[in-house]
Amino acid sequence: MFNKGNKVEKPAYSGLPFYLNILDDNLFAMVEQLTFPIGSRTNWHKNPCGQTILVTKGAMIYQEEGSVPRLLLSNTVITIKENINHWHGAISEENFCLLITYKSNGDELVTFTDSVSDIDFKKALINAK
Repeated sequence: MFNKGNKVEKPAYSGLPFYLNILDDNLFAMVEQLTFPIGSRTNWHKNPCGQTILVTKGAMIYQEEGSVPRLLLSNTVITIKENINHWHGAISEENFCLLITYKSNGDELVTFTDSVSDIDFKKALINAK
């Protein structure tokens, strides 16, 4: 859909994802494309105004804190309510790509916390299939 963007070099991600900001960095609303190689994933995080994810390619795991992990395939759209702690990561042999949208409440757009360990990632994969 778009070019891959730039490698994400933040401690809030595991693996080697790529990031492309679709809109400008205005801190009020964001549309981003993330491309994750297999096994790459976000840390646990919350969005103060919620988040919408559109999986545009591949397959991913999505998990909310305290819930069973879910398998999301290409063309899936999910809406995450505000301040729900969650993470997502790639499980398909091809890169998975997603478009995410979220807006700000005047503060941070997203708050990242703990990383998802390799063991927890593998458990989530087993539980989601």
